[in-house]
Amino acid sequence: MKAFIVSAIVIVTGIFVFILGYYLAVHNVALFTRILHEQMVLSENSKSYEFWKDTSNLPPMHLDLYFFNWTNPEDLTLPGVKPNFVQVGPYSFLEIKKKVNITFHPENNTVSYFQQRFWYFDQERSNGTLQDYIIQLDAVAVSATHKIRNWSYFMQNTLSYLLTSKSDLSIRKTVDELLFTGYEDTLINMGKIAASQDMPPFDRFGWFYSRNGSITFDGNFNMDTGAGDISQLGVLKKWNYKDTTNFFKSPCNVVEGSAGEFWPPHQMEADIILYSSDVCRTLTYEFEKQIDYMGIKGNKYTLDKKSLANNTKKRFPHDQAKYFEITTTTEDFFESDYSEEVTQTPKDNDDPDVVNLGNCYCNGECNPSGLINVTLCRYGAPAFLSLPHFYKADPVFGNQVIGMNPNEEDHSFYIVLEPTTGIPLEVAARLQVNMLIQPSHTITLFKDIPKMYFPIFWFSMKVKAPEQFISELKTVFILKDVMLWSGVFLIPTGVTMIFSTIIYLYFRRNTEVHEQLKLENANGSSKKNVESVYLNKINPDDDTHVRSNHQLYPKLY
Repeated sequence: MKAFIVSAIVIVTGIFVFILGYYLAVHNVALFTRILHEQMVLSENSKSYEFWKDTSNLPPMHLDLYFFNWTNPEDLTLPGVKPNFVQVGPYSFLEIKKKVNITFHPENNTVSYFQQRFWYFDQERSNGTLQDYIIQLDAVAVSATHKIRNWSYFMQNTLSYLLTSKSDLSIRKTVDELLFTGYEDTLINMGKIAASQDMPPFDRFGWFYSRNGSITFDGNFNMDTGAGDISQLGVLKKWNYKDTTNFFKSPCNVVEGSAGEFWPPHQMEADIILYSSDVCRTLTYEFEKQIDYMGIKGNKYTLDKKSLANNTKKRFPHDQAKYFEITTTTEDFFESDYSEEVTQTPKDNDDPDVVNLGNCYCNGECNPSGLINVTLCRYGAPAFLSLPHFYKADPVFGNQVIGMNPNEEDHSFYIVLEPTTGIPLEVAARLQVNMLIQPSHTITLFKDIPKMYFPIFWFSMKVKAPEQFISELKTVFILKDVMLWSGVFLIPTGVTMIFSTIIYLYFRRNTEVHEQLKLENANGSSKKNVESVYLNKINPDDDTHVRSNHQLYPKLY
């Protein structure tokens, strides 16, 4: 009875082992994906939350800034003489990001927050100090002239008078003044007196003025946590409490794409999009190739023509596309999730449902390939972004100046994502700030200058996943293989346990029967078989053959 109970337990265990092995072998991918998704969802209890909330817990991130020092500003109006630039820097800053006023919204699986950024100058990594003097284009004068180019002659003439004290369009300021401290300018105060709409809310000018440590500068973000649909992880739903902006016409005004820190898992070899608050629009990163990153497969995406040449075309449902007119601003009916990116073919030119998104990023005048127009996003200042040294841009930009030396290694903008998890393995964010200058018939200082895009400075932030993180990520991927091979091992193990126990019981039963029979035979043979034959012993010498009354004796066999 005891042996039967033990055998029954072994059979039940074998069945369980077989089922477990079958599940692991057949459903290992689904099980791994489920575990992965549960770990990736952003919540206050998730592993990624603390790093997302405060990057000071991560390896140091540095923002490296390079300025273009203008060496011949007095020759700007001379025919045939190109502006000459000498790159100086880098001026390196340790960057720390913190999320503040974090609010989770379980009703729609999103989280809202403000982003606070801090920059700390790193002298050891820098080639120079914050007190270095740089000769640059006078961005305030250029911005003021551009902003009032269509105003009345009186207003333009007034500005011309204010600029009479300047001999050229250059300024000489320290790196600190150009970046964080800022510098005063009469035109800034005059602009406030003029009460022009969309005037910058600043009393000084600096490219990062009032931004260091500001909570509200980058705006309010509302991002999907992935709790309801993991494919929406990190996708920006609203910026500054709206899902559209007033900077561009529809459909370019939609807030969509990744917020830049989380990417949905299972990335395909297709384009990815990111919403940048710095340029107030979506940027498309095109799939370039698969690479090996420390032994892990990664998808490399680069900033290219679809953003730099404003050449992104999408096909929309007809009931939406028919509303996309030149005069369209923002429309509540727009749903970007239903759009489908397409490759333009000749017949698409006549397809009313195919919309070239680039057309509504031009702000009235489309530029040659290589520039991103952010004029409306920067209070009307004629600011344009490009890759550093006009890399991947139309050669016309580099040919107008001296000092540009573009190359892929130093000047490309790319993102490498691990496709299964969507985790960034490496990011090299590089952009250059340029300003458009053009002649003016009214403002004397701008009368004889050429129309061109002036390089101001460029930045680089390169972040790599540390080796320890890569090792942990490899361990995660090994889990899937472990489940598969565990299943392959457990299936025959369970089968072996079941059938070996059944065979054991079969032979044990036969053995017991045989032993029983043998025992019975053994017990029967222990008693001697005695047959009592009563014989009358006759004397052989007796010839009379007469039976006598003798004793009878048994015969033994």
